[in-house]
Parts: sequence; C-alpha cells; structure tokens
Amino acid sequence: MPTSTPPTKQGPRERLLKAAALFYTEGIRAVGINRVLDAAQTPIMSLYRQFGSKDGLVEAFLVDKDARVRALFEREVNKIADTGRDKALAVFDVLALVIAEDDFRGCTFVNVAVEMADASHPFVDIARAHKSHARELFASYLREAGIVDAEPLAAQMLLLMDGVFVAAQMQAPYDATAQARRAATVLIDDALRQQKT
Repeated sequence: MPTSTPPTKQGPRERLLKAAALFYTEGIRAVGINRVLDAAQTPIMSLYRQFGSKDGLVEAFLVDKDARVRALFEREVNKIADTGRDKALAVFDVLALVIAEDDFRGCTFVNVAVEMADASHPFVDIARAHKSHARELFASYLREAGIVDAEPLAAQMLLLMDGVFVAAQMQAPYDATAQARRAATVLIDDALRQQKT
C-alpha cells in the first residue's frame, strides 16, 4: 500500500518570501515590516538572519519573482509555439493568462520603477535587468524567425507588452493583449516581408 509523503513545512526564508508578495499587491512603502512578519508568522530575528533588513527582503523577493516570471514565460511559450514568429506572438498569449489572475496588480517591475521614482535605486536596477531580459527574449525569437536586425523590433514588442500591463490595470476588462498581439503580428510580418525584398 503506497504511503503519501507529508507536505514539507516551509522554513522562515520561504514564509518570508511568500509574505513578501504584499509588496506587490499593496506597494513596498505601504507595507511595514511588522505586517510581513505577521503574514509570515516569523519573528523579526529570522528576517535579520535571512535577509538583513526589509530592503534585503524586497531585493530577494524581486530576484525570486524575476526568476519565476522568466521561467513561466519561456516554459509556456515553448508549450504553445514552435517557430520564432509564433513564439514572439505567444508571449502575448501567456501575458493574457498572467493579467487574468485574481491577484494581478500590474507588472511587478514597472510598479517598482514607478514607486521608487529613482533610476539609480537598486530595486530599479533589478527591474531594468528584468525588462532587458524580456527584450532579449523577443529578439531571440525574432532572430529565430529570420529577422537579422531583431533588436529594434524586440524593443517595439516590449513596448507593446508594457502597454498591456498598464492598460490591463487602467481599462479592465478591455482586452489589451488581443490588441497588442494584433499590432505585434503586423510589425513582425512587415519585418519579414522587408527581409525578403
């Protein structure tokens, strides 16, 4: 008779990172450290041991979120698309799933850049690196599609993506992803046509 393994109890680091989602849903400055500690059911000394400070926890949360978002998009895009062109467009299909989630509050990294309002802030550096990776992912898909000079078009794709994040917050239930995907299709197909001439 098979035995089921009991669920693994989360340690203080995992509980604090999970509670740090409050920084996304309510804002970094709006959420005090006591609120996070209460949500994590963790004493303050665990925070200091694991992260050193609130800023250390925010940084760890952003780095973790960055890794999870990158993995999500790459995994899901590869599930639904085979060609470079289709992968670039599938990003918008995955984005539609992201903005449909109940806890959606916009793009974590756009929100951080706006909230910090300081281009040199370390949290903004993390946000900037996240966006650079997204642009490079678009560029890799576009190069796979046969577009040699992919970087300018990748930058346009990222602008469309960021526009979806903002429009989804401000104009729900407006289907921003469908509109952005249509615009991306026109831009990509035009670039592919020009490539052939």
